[in-house]
Amino acid sequence: MPSLRRNENLGRHLIKLIASNFRCEMKSEPLNIRDKTFLINRTIQQAPTGTLVREFFKNAEESAALAPIGNRRVRIYPVDIDGVRKLAFWNTGPGMNATELRQATDLSSSINKGLALDGNFGIGAKVSGLAVSKEGIRYRSCKSGRVHEITIGYDEEQETYVRFAVQLSDGNSDIVVDVTDLVQKDGQDVSFDWTEVVLYGESADHDTVAEPLGKGREQDRSYIPTAIFRRFADLADGVEVRIDVAMTKGGGKDETGKFRQLKLLKDVIGQLPNSEVIQDRSTGVAVRYVHDPKAENSGHTLSSRANPATSSTTFCALVHKGERYDFKTSKAWSAAAPNFGIPFGSRVLTVEILLPQNMAMPNQYRDQLTSPDDRSTLASDDFSAFVRELMPEWVKEVIRQESPEASENLDDLQKDLQKLLDEFRVPTLTQKPSRKAEAEKADASDVGIDLSEPAHVTGDEPNDHEIGFGENESPKYSRGRRAQPRKVRRAPEGAQASLSSKALERVPEVKILTDPEQIADKLLKGRAGRFYKDGQELFVNGLYPVVERMASELEREFTGSADPEEVREAAVKASRKSMAFRVGKVVCFALSKRLADDWNVDDLDMATSPESLSMAADDYRQSIGIGKKWVKEYLKVGQVEGAAA
Repeated sequence: MPSLRRNENLGRHLIKLIASNFRCEMKSEPLNIRDKTFLINRTIQQAPTGTLVREFFKNAEESAALAPIGNRRVRIYPVDIDGVRKLAFWNTGPGMNATELRQATDLSSSINKGLALDGNFGIGAKVSGLAVSKEGIRYRSCKSGRVHEITIGYDEEQETYVRFAVQLSDGNSDIVVDVTDLVQKDGQDVSFDWTEVVLYGESADHDTVAEPLGKGREQDRSYIPTAIFRRFADLADGVEVRIDVAMTKGGGKDETGKFRQLKLLKDVIGQLPNSEVIQDRSTGVAVRYVHDPKAENSGHTLSSRANPATSSTTFCALVHKGERYDFKTSKAWSAAAPNFGIPFGSRVLTVEILLPQNMAMPNQYRDQLTSPDDRSTLASDDFSAFVRELMPEWVKEVIRQESPEASENLDDLQKDLQKLLDEFRVPTLTQKPSRKAEAEKADASDVGIDLSEPAHVTGDEPNDHEIGFGENESPKYSRGRRAQPRKVRRAPEGAQASLSSKALERVPEVKILTDPEQIADKLLKGRAGRFYKDGQELFVNGLYPVVERMASELEREFTGSADPEEVREAAVKASRKSMAFRVGKVVCFALSKRLADDWNVDDLDMATSPESLSMAADDYRQSIGIGKKWVKEYLKVGQVEGAAA
């Protein structure tokens, strides 16, 4: 009986233990995708097409970097498919067998590299490629002397993206096929590993070399190498990139089979007049300034002449992990440059803003940088203050050399605008959000008092003396002192605080442009002015139509008072100056609204927009009086100069 009871107790214990184990085995259930087809279709259809070249080239470059030194090669060339050119990316590096090739064509799947948000994850190339290549993307990979092929694309019957099944000569079909004999007949070497990707495009007749981003969207002949040159600031060690001459500028337009080597900016920077990298130590942000002027007797930059495969121009961009984002060049860079402290010279100056790795991360499609904190988009304009503050003297000299000579002195206009702005007592913006590491928000505290009484320090000794202006304090008088109320020194009666101590906003520097090319660079065609709040620059279009209308009225008013040509010149100068004053007043009034609670940043931007400034400029009749005054002054100066001559 005792043994029976022991067995019963043991049985009950085992039952409890088993029940307990059952309770512990219930785990959280990971989420699944109920409709995978819908998600795949939407992901591809919403993908940006502008990143296609970047994605396929980056995959090729990363794979080539894994090849032995001396055989790290990337080739980009056209492939003839039934008489139509198709764009191909080829690289050395670890090849893939049939199983790996099938796995590599899944979305969010990669071979020989891991998946990570801050790495080159395996979603971009297939997604951006299929977005413009529904007809198919053909993959061929050589591994251990055998070459396998697979093609992915859009299946009309299944209404989704698939791996296409192909029919073999024996009547069977398969997804992955062995094409070793075929590529050897074409003369391709299978003694080392390599991979080739060919984009078929939207249809069988789609030339993806001329139109890589979509049928009907023809690109410049050197679009592919130029896109790589602009996107990549650096490549893996030892990787050599060559582009077929059919896809580069220069000779060889109708040829193929010959290649030009692609160089990056860092490879040709030594051939340029000057370049310098300056780092802000507190944040780690660095700025590279590059002087890249036009070559003599040529419209191309020196960097373009040194790199015949690409069309190189000056630009501004963010650089993160060797890649550029928010790339601005040509008119976009010229229009934005004044905010970076470069009012003139954007055509010969390149600016790269180098960000620390932990300061940014790319978005899922890798076409923009985002902040790791709140995923907000980062733009080069966010770092314009670094470009202005770190700018070396030689860059400022280049800007001075590129600046046009002022046709007249606008000091009196600047002073009048400054007086107007001072009336509103607008404070200077000195409390902008800081990206510096030490600029941390302080916690609120109840410790201490709100106000301290000013005091000076007196000594214990009876012969303690007061240190006069310009005297050095002796160490023997700096010991054993105690705080006492400080004697107030009053300013002379009638004295005022200096302008600098008031910390009032300064009016922007006004520049009147009369060169059509410069007007176009600042996007001022058809606009009277453009205000750059970060660079504190106000550009006025001296060829704006209202200038001619006002000048004609002033010219009629002063007919016969002087030589007709002198009257005409004085009328035009007065008209331009009065328009600059009207536009400048609008900017001053807008700046004064910074003190208004009901005005936000967007409101201020609209108030100083080129359209708003243009409407103010159009009301020229309010300035006829001051225009007449300036015409008289110009004519008087001209007569005095003529008499002196």
